[in-house]
Amino acid sequence: MPQVLIKKFTLRHNGLDYKAGTIINLPEAEAEALVASAPKEFEKVVVRNIVAAAADSGGSADEQEKPTAEKSLKEHTNDELKQMCVELGINVPNNANKAKLLELLEKAVDEDDAGSSLPPVDTAATVK
Repeated sequence: MPQVLIKKFTLRHNGLDYKAGTIINLPEAEAEALVASAPKEFEKVVVRNIVAAAADSGGSADEQEKPTAEKSLKEHTNDELKQMCVELGINVPNNANKAKLLELLEKAVDEDDAGSSLPPVDTAATVK
């Protein structure tokens, strides 16, 4: 199932709100339509399986977390947050810690929210 990164705004899907920075699993057709209609707000991504990554690094299966369908900004590593900043064109200071990166990303999202709106949603396509 394709994974979609919500780069801006909040997405409401199946009665749940997913905030910017969250990665969710969507059916192929829905993911394609969402990304095609608003490429600045949504992006198809591939998240490497945490279990496989830990196994590659020598960790045991008991120590590993199961991957989740969504991931909030606070759960990302500093490197992932820096990469998001770069993709959004945010200037990142060399000594930026996680709190500063989160502040920069949230500020960018808030500024974009002020001047943009979400694309129209075909509610019939989201009901199963």
